[in-house]
Amino acid sequence: MEYSRPDTLDVVVHYHQAPGAQPKPFVLAAGVELVELVTGGRGWVRSGADWVEVLPGSLLWHVEGDETIGRSDLNSPYSCLAVRMRSKLRNERRVPRVSFWHNLGAVAALTEESIRLFVDESFDNAVLLDHLYSKLRLEAVLHHHRRERAGVPEPLRIVRSIIETRYGEGLTVSELAREAGWSVAHLHDQFRTVYGSSPRQVLLDRRLNAAREYLVGTGDSIKQIAAATGFTHSSAFCAAFRKRFEVTPKAYRDNYYYS
Repeated sequence: MEYSRPDTLDVVVHYHQAPGAQPKPFVLAAGVELVELVTGGRGWVRSGADWVEVLPGSLLWHVEGDETIGRSDLNSPYSCLAVRMRSKLRNERRVPRVSFWHNLGAVAALTEESIRLFVDESFDNAVLLDHLYSKLRLEAVLHHHRRERAGVPEPLRIVRSIIETRYGEGLTVSELAREAGWSVAHLHDQFRTVYGSSPRQVLLDRRLNAAREYLVGTGDSIKQIAAATGFTHSSAFCAAFRKRFEVTPKAYRDNYYYS
């Protein structure tokens, strides 16, 4: 699902919890999103019946119904960059609620820059919103992308790398299984478990996505694109493309050129 960024930027503040006291958490109302990027100290946020510890680099993306950080270490109180945004439409969860930004130097730099620009009345808040929303969302997505990759077995990473870089060759599932050192059946099982799809479908999706790039980014003929993306015949390419995108390759290209 595609999401547009929020409409307005309400508040950017570097919040510092007082030592020896606990924060007063609040639940977000409809249309409000709040990012808490922890810059120092130690705290906890409620997740269901549990409390999740947050440390410098923790990135919390709250939407309607979520509760902000509710506990703090009395001796080492947390601080965070808090960014509150609003949307006219009902807000959806754009990224996982809890993620982590490992580069604390970048966290400190973004915090300093964001506060400086937010209080500068001559600077356009809409531009700052674009920057903050994109940067924070990117870091949240990267964190979970790295975690997902870290849990992938090495033979599977090798096969995915082959698919990504050699999709234009006449690869077969049997060849991919040999590269992994697995049987075809075990390769299928691993793909289903990790990617929720078959190796043949992943390879086809990579070829078709590459074909879209060729159609929009080059003047190559349909026959040339079919050959460059690993299809034996242009007719097979056209049939697969139409089944996947519900439009012919020519119509797809024309839509971009002339729509």
